[in-house]
Amino acid sequence: MSKVAVVYWSGTGNTEAMADLVAQGVRAAGGTADLVQCSDFSADRIADFDAFAFGCPAMGDEELEDTEFLPMYDEIEPALSGQKVALFGSYDWNDGEWMELWEQRADEAG
Repeated sequence: MSKVAVVYWSGTGNTEAMADLVAQGVRAAGGTADLVQCSDFSADRIADFDAFAFGCPAMGDEELEDTEFLPMYDEIEPALSGQKVALFGSYDWNDGEWMELWEQRADEAG
């Protein structure tokens, strides 16, 4: 059975609602899911989980939130190599390029 960390940042509650739905999906599939705000997650928690789902809305000019989420992600990214990782988020403008760039970054990190 998989233990999944659903790590997110949410400014308005939309991404938090998405994180909750991701966690519900993990549980419905027989796994366990821990909902974790990004400010409460660090690289020393990587070993506690089998997989990870990271959620962040697009901010500014389609980029990751840079005061809490991005510093956390920058810290843990090297420890995610070879791990099962899913990304999710929301946006209300442009075409979602920020998600494509985030996905590319995750792929390049392994």
